[in-house]
Formats: sequence, C-alpha cells, structure tokens
Amino acid sequence: MGNQPAVYVDADSYYALLRALKELPKEASQELRVEAKQIAEDIVQPSVQRAIRSHAGPFGNKLAKNVRVTRDRVPKVAIGTRRKAYSGGASSIQIRYGTVVGPYRTGNGGTRHDREQTWARNVTPGWTDAAARDYTPPAFKAWENAIEHIVTKWNRG
Repeated sequence: MGNQPAVYVDADSYYALLRALKELPKEASQELRVEAKQIAEDIVQPSVQRAIRSHAGPFGNKLAKNVRVTRDRVPKVAIGTRRKAYSGGASSIQIRYGTVVGPYRTGNGGTRHDREQTWARNVTPGWTDAAARDYTPPAFKAWENAIEHIVTKWNRG
C-alpha cells in the first residue's frame, strides 16, 4: 500500500455533495456546521495530533499544537500557521510540509545539488496516511449519522 492514498475521494462526487449541501435551509446548514465541528474536535483533531507526534520526530509536539478545528459543513482541521514558530525562522506550515514529504531529491544534472535532501532527523513521513486510516471510519460514520438526522428533521418540516 506504499503510494496508495489512505482515502480516495472522487472530486466530481465531492463537489456534487457540496452543491447539495448548499441547498439545505440556512438553519439546517448551521446545524450541520455545528455537528461537523464537533466531529472534527472529537475524532479528527486527536487522531491527527497523535499521528504527528508519532511521526514528526522533534517537531511533533509543537506541530501537533498547531492543529485546529475549522468550521465547515464537513469535519475539517487546519494544520500550521504562517507565524514564525521555530528559532531558525520556519513557520509550522513549512515544518508540516517537511514532516509529510520527508526525504526528496533535488536537481537532475549529476551535480553536487543532485543529492537526496532530508528535512529533519527522526522524521518518519506519512503521518497524513496514518491519521486518515485512524479517523476516517469513525468520522465518516458520525458525519453520515449527523446528515441523516438533519435531513430527516428538515424533511419532516
């Protein structure tokens, strides 16, 4: 399962779902945003924080503190900020990228710049996949239940 994504989302289906959610009455949409935020706080955020702490080496704790829940109709978290977070001047967004990607190759001409670069010692890339495997089933189930409840409630009138 090396380069396979943990979750595959068909973009057309996803956008169709978002368009359908826009058709909800304003109050139902607000209710869905509250439910989605709660799911993100209870399931997604802790899972992402655990994965970061276990994979991001010495950057894990500080980066995990920068996982925040955002308000949307789907459970959603944001990771990192643009503010300087490390003594060398890096922001948590810059560190996040290095902990996701890990080693990479630069250049292609066989020069001294054509070598493998490593973002950080003790970083095991792939925490995004680990987090997604952990939170996807319970988050999707909770979100499905929330949508079912809201749609049933608003269809009744």
